[in-house]
Amino acid sequence: MELWEPRISMKKLTIIGTGYGWENAPHGDDLEVWGITYLPTLRKDVNNVIDMNVYDDLRWGRFEQERNERVIDWCEENDVPYICLDNYPIDEIEKHFCVDYFSNTVDYALALGIYKGFKEIHLYGVNVTHDSEYAYQKPGIDFWCGVAIGRGIKVVIPGKKSAIMKTYNGLMYGYDRKQKQQLTKRLLKRIMDRQKPIPIIPVKNEEE
Repeated sequence: MELWEPRISMKKLTIIGTGYGWENAPHGDDLEVWGITYLPTLRKDVNNVIDMNVYDDLRWGRFEQERNERVIDWCEENDVPYICLDNYPIDEIEKHFCVDYFSNTVDYALALGIYKGFKEIHLYGVNVTHDSEYAYQKPGIDFWCGVAIGRGIKVVIPGKKSAIMKTYNGLMYGYDRKQKQQLTKRLLKRIMDRQKPIPIIPVKNEEE
């Protein structure tokens, strides 16, 4: 598969995951929209689909594999580029950034968007909340958002559900000042309720 060329003239890239909030992403022909994994099963107006998961060995199960096959078929039928492990420009990306830190598909999408020259990146449906199964993906997404910001790219994360670029308690360390984008009070309470005190283990005196 040949890699498509995005409409850089749009300047603003919208990356849409499949988590809560994907439905709030804007529509319009003037948008460059990249769908993560099976987004086309939820909305059709995407300029390309990116999925860096492995399905052949059924590590995600038969259902996920079959859904991925349907997404690929849809992309082919509708002439929508499908980016995967086979055609992602990983060598160019690694050489450009001198980094190989990728922990999920959104990381790859962010890196590609930065590399292609977008001036603004919006993330919808990508939450990676601290108490979810996707929490391990948060550091990677935080990192690539930081790379974008460091290059002068505006990063926008609408909504209150996402934990991207947010501390676990919504406070700036040391200053204890609330971050401008806050976690919802309900979610914050769930996170804090899960925190367990660190047990104090007495050190045994070797002379005893």
